[in-house]
Amino acid sequence: MAWNVDKKSGDHDSRAIYRDASRGVRLQRVMVDGGIASRRKCEELIAEGEVRVNGTVVDFLPAWVDISQDKITVKDRKLKFNAEPVYIMYYKPRGIVCTASDPEGRRCVGDIVQHHSGNRIFPIGRLDMESQGLLLLTNDRQLTNQLTHPKHEVSKVYEVSVKGTVEQETLEKLRKGIFISDVHTRHDEQQKARRAKVESIELIRTDRGKSLLKIELSEGRNRQIRRILAIVGHPVKRLRRIQIGPLELKGLRTGQWRDLLPQEIAAIKRAAK
Repeated sequence: MAWNVDKKSGDHDSRAIYRDASRGVRLQRVMVDGGIASRRKCEELIAEGEVRVNGTVVDFLPAWVDISQDKITVKDRKLKFNAEPVYIMYYKPRGIVCTASDPEGRRCVGDIVQHHSGNRIFPIGRLDMESQGLLLLTNDRQLTNQLTHPKHEVSKVYEVSVKGTVEQETLEKLRKGIFISDVHTRHDEQQKARRAKVESIELIRTDRGKSLLKIELSEGRNRQIRRILAIVGHPVKRLRRIQIGPLELKGLRTGQWRDLLPQEIAAIKRAAK
């Protein structure tokens, strides 16, 4: 991606004012908050000359805008600064990538869940590609930050089918916690590991060489359930999230989605505080 570089001197064209950081907010941040696209895609749109501020093409970064007075258009469409909040419950199937868009061209949530308001929405947290179940989507960044921040400890409940018969001794080991390393650490820290604990774990039934578990987590480390169960010798065959905080996966078939009811929105906001 090639950018027009701010030379900081000798630039007296009509675009120079947008290089002034005191004007307010970075242009791509305003675009993201206005529901246009992801930050990377917004930066691409700017570089391609698709963005105008007060009628002037702004195709460089950093660029700064004043949302109290600037008119911003993207592909000749006026940007909405205060999009109506949207809250969605989605029953994610297996094989769907949990992102608004995917550079590898895989089928993702953003291709399927498109709200009638036209507002850009994004998933709150993730389910890996092979997992299914309850996923929340919104354009409410404050709620997203609250639900994904570890300090709020909003619990999530999963039904997990695993290979083999899970003994009580194994359940106790899982309750005490299994040491796993974090995937996204620096190279020199990759050997460090910390205990991954479950809030609760219950054996629902065992049948024909498989066990069904109900697991509650309050933390969400990368592929945590799959990793700890593999360590104790019970690889996951099927994983389905059935609850986030007070919200249960009910009334939807796989692949369906709906707007949250007002009482559900109030309940999840209370849980996130």
